[in-house]
Amino acid sequence: DIMMPRMDGIKATFKIREKKNIPIIMLSAKSEDTDKILGLNIGADDYVTKPFNPLELIARVKSQLRRYVNLGVYKQSADELVVRGLVLNKATKVVAVDGEEVKMTPIEFGILELLMENVGRVFSIDEIYERVWKEPCYNADNTVSVHIRRIREKIEINPKDPRYLKVVWGIGYKIEK
Repeated sequence: DIMMPRMDGIKATFKIREKKNIPIIMLSAKSEDTDKILGLNIGADDYVTKPFNPLELIARVKSQLRRYVNLGVYKQSADELVVRGLVLNKATKVVAVDGEEVKMTPIEFGILELLMENVGRVFSIDEIYERVWKEPCYNADNTVSVHIRRIREKIEINPKDPRYLKVVWGIGYKIEK
């Protein structure tokens, strides 16, 4: 909303655009062409005036999401991998879940990066070990499993019922789309 308390929609859009390239739809009672043009020029992807039809708003949101999201996974930049609310920045080595930064060890980050770069692909424990530790795998089942458990504890609401890091029994692990 352009007329929000504390921070108006124009300032909010500037702040969001400084860090993220996500869809922004402005909702406002201001219906003058100059207001709409300003909103779109400062970075909004769409501008809807009040009163509005809720079904039209839903259609506009879906339209924006189709443009920005491909099957729930998209790259925001060359360095950022995003799967729903899980964001991994390869340049800064930062992981965030639903906007909250999560501390990761270098090994945990490496495992998560491998899986997020290959969303939907199942990696065996041996393959994860060899790619992340960069050495041959000899009986590393427990080592990888412990790291997977720690990652889940950090990124999942319920680590026993994960929404991101899934096990494929008898085969390995993957990041779910």
